[in-house]
Amino acid sequence: MEVVKFNVKGKKALQLCVMMFEPKGIPKGIFHIFHDMGEYKERYTDFSMFLAKNGYVVYVHDHRKHGASLDRIEDLGIFTKDESWVDIVDDCYLVSRFIKKEQEKIPYIILGHSMGSIIARDFLSKYEGVAQKAIIMAPPPSTSNGDIFSLVAVGGLLNMINKKNKTSDFLAEKLNKRMLKDYDEPRTDFDWLCTDEAVVDAYVEDPLCGFNYTAKFYIELAKAAVNVNKNDKNFEISDLPLLFIGGDEDPVGENGEAVKEVRGIYSGYAFVQLQYKLFKGMRHEVLNETKKQEVYDYILQWIGRE
Repeated sequence: MEVVKFNVKGKKALQLCVMMFEPKGIPKGIFHIFHDMGEYKERYTDFSMFLAKNGYVVYVHDHRKHGASLDRIEDLGIFTKDESWVDIVDDCYLVSRFIKKEQEKIPYIILGHSMGSIIARDFLSKYEGVAQKAIIMAPPPSTSNGDIFSLVAVGGLLNMINKKNKTSDFLAEKLNKRMLKDYDEPRTDFDWLCTDEAVVDAYVEDPLCGFNYTAKFYIELAKAAVNVNKNDKNFEISDLPLLFIGGDEDPVGENGEAVKEVRGIYSGYAFVQLQYKLFKGMRHEVLNETKKQEVYDYILQWIGRE
């Protein structure tokens, strides 16, 4: 197996950093991962190596203003007024176009985790027919219009007065505070990630994880979360196998209810392969749980189906 890093030009000429895990022999398929907010591609190394050892060529890229997809470290989480959610989704397409040029005539599969699941769902509707299978992992629930209106209104005001592109501690706290509501005495602010304390500690100590964003980003994320849950978006997606997956103790996904809810949005629109799976005792990052091998094996079995 070979691991290679390279750049692909994204929207507005931003260089997107990509990591490829290449198996020995002819790949069975392409696996492209869209990561969550507040993290970066290297956090998927163990899972990517597992897939590569089982014959898949894996690509993970840092979304703009994450990881190494930025011009300088000070730009981490800084979405400027001329950047939008569309840029993130189009970046994914530009990376996919590069990938498919390099890896011709083999199936292209995407996995989107949490924020990445919103990106993946948007990607599927905007770029119909590009992917042959998709995994929607740890999706957030469809947020009420009242919550979205409040977030967009406050975010819009903060964005107007944010002349120096500073990150918003207020909006970050507003989004994150509900994650710990069921923990009486949390050890860290990120106990909700998974049950593996070593993973949580590494996340807390990593300067490329858990950072805050500018108000513009939170506005774009809120609007995107509403948009992907509109029923009309389903008309734009061709039939393909979809797997909805998460932990039954994930506070982000309301302890698995969001996985069922999002699957239900696609049900009834002539999709013939809609499957969901909840992993018992697992939190938000099922790929980083103490029993992650169970998740790895399940995904490998699912993507191997004809």
